[in-house]
Amino acid sequence: MASISKSKLLLGFTSPRTVEKIVPEIKLLTDKFSGQKWERNQELHKEFFLELSKSDFYEGTKTPTDPGFAGRDRITRAPKAYGFIDLKPTINLTEIGHELITTKRPHEVYLKQMLKFQLPSYYHKDKTNRFNVKPYLELIRLIHTMKGISKTELSLFFIQMIHHNKFDIIVQKIKDFRSNAKLFKGSQKTYVDECFNKEVMEIFNDEITSNNLKTRQSNDESLKEFLKTKKSTMRDYGDAFMRHIRATQIISFEKRTLRLIISQSKLKDVDFILKNINKDVNNFKTEKDFKDYLFSSTSLQLFTDDESKLVEKLTELGEQTQIGEYSINILKDKIDILEEQIFKTNIENTKKELKTYKDFDDIIDIFEQIKNKDVPDAPLFLEWNVWRALVMINYSKRVDGNFIMDLEGIPLNTAGGGKPDIEAEYNNFGLITEVTMSGGNTQFNMEGESVPRHFGDFKKSLGKETYCLFIAPKISEGALAHYFNLNRFNTKRYGGQTKIVPLTIDQFIEFLHTAKNNNFNDSIKLQNWMENICKYNQTCEDEEEWSLFISKSIEKWAA
Repeated sequence: MASISKSKLLLGFTSPRTVEKIVPEIKLLTDKFSGQKWERNQELHKEFFLELSKSDFYEGTKTPTDPGFAGRDRITRAPKAYGFIDLKPTINLTEIGHELITTKRPHEVYLKQMLKFQLPSYYHKDKTNRFNVKPYLELIRLIHTMKGISKTELSLFFIQMIHHNKFDIIVQKIKDFRSNAKLFKGSQKTYVDECFNKEVMEIFNDEITSNNLKTRQSNDESLKEFLKTKKSTMRDYGDAFMRHIRATQIISFEKRTLRLIISQSKLKDVDFILKNINKDVNNFKTEKDFKDYLFSSTSLQLFTDDESKLVEKLTELGEQTQIGEYSINILKDKIDILEEQIFKTNIENTKKELKTYKDFDDIIDIFEQIKNKDVPDAPLFLEWNVWRALVMINYSKRVDGNFIMDLEGIPLNTAGGGKPDIEAEYNNFGLITEVTMSGGNTQFNMEGESVPRHFGDFKKSLGKETYCLFIAPKISEGALAHYFNLNRFNTKRYGGQTKIVPLTIDQFIEFLHTAKNNNFNDSIKLQNWMENICKYNQTCEDEEEWSLFISKSIEKWAA
């Protein structure tokens, strides 16, 4: 049981970072340790993490100094709070947890459990009686009311809403933030930082005036360090709320402003939620009553649990049916099929538009925002924007992003492990593209093995000459040296000699300008450019000389 009595902000779950990791992790926990005691069992926590670190789906690159804490942290945050796992008296998968790992529609389960999450609760005690909020309900209400909010606004203002009666205050704060931004003479970055400082000074006024500036993250008790730590926490919690609410698929991003908005296809779902779910937290007489509610798959009803609403939606999508003709699950299946058809049509229309170069300036602008991390999720938007760019320059048989998009074609989640971020096929060759926002040693540790493995797998499946573009804000020395040497040697696992071409985001932007300026229309030119880079790789002195050759070649690759 955790105490939130001293908390001044909403609790955002930063572990696991993405909600989708909950499924394999709770399945691993219950498959290996179901029925065993969890509480104060540090050996089991450590053993769980070691099992997790050996799994195919674990993406960590470093062994934590305290594996027991790392294992505990993965389970006692979101998986427990959302009711997917019961840890007392022993480890057990709950009814709703079982539904999560077996359903075809996990986004509905996530939504249901996030709407049940409340502060305070039997898991999060508040002796001060300041908290009375269902955070995700109020976040949905805020996005709906404001017709969209930015990730910055979420981090700055929403996470202050520890009681639903602060809703109007938060709305006004956001309005003032927007209007004052237009009057500010300096840079947007400076304005946002000043706003963060102002909010932290107000939120933590008691601590600051009493000089109680110690934080668990640092031994430095200066005001500067205090402000830095609290701003970082607010940003981390805002990021966590954004990632989690996106997993419900009711929230999308507005293409121009990149604000979080209600997905057009989910407007009725949101209206149903706001009309039928009470703002006040539920009061439970006993912990058992709380768990019975939290763990049940039927204790909270969504729009998609109402047969008449599903029949109405199916009719809107063009298929006539009547109440009682099909079960709820079959109705949902039919809706899924029709929405998948709409999605495919939307993507094909998007591809046709992109090939006109109409969105060229927007694509370049998004890259600039990605470099400055002014987008809601930089790694995800980098995958999406590179896909858009490769579709735009055209003359391929196909360009497929393995990241997940919502019904409106807005990125939802990055590509899963085991496959490239983007796959393209041309008449004479194949091309995979791998992107990362990481740098330094982390870049090498994360991408050094997976990129050539994906290259080899794709080359084998395609049966054609294959190349790889590796794109990052900066290419680390380790990654550059690794790919330089890997390209020189035959490696059976990777299909022989790899042909990996590393580019910075700035170089890829130049690559796109070259394509546009030369009216690129011949894929052979693209292949020749990559082939020449790989041939020079075989004869040049070292990776620095090779990198310089790549840089100089970009200006004329499509000439």
